[in-house]
Amino acid sequence: MDDEMKRRLVYGILSLILSTLATRLALYLTDKILGNPEDSEALTD
Repeated sequence: MDDEMKRRLVYGILSLILSTLATRLALYLTDKILGNPEDSEALTD
């Protein structure tokens, strides 16, 4: 395995991990700011 292949592998793994973390952080912050969707549905029913 040469250096370029290792670099691409590490880049891909980091990209996947950071994308997942960013998505979860955005969901968490949205829930904190706007409230949990389950809570708002209970109020409208």
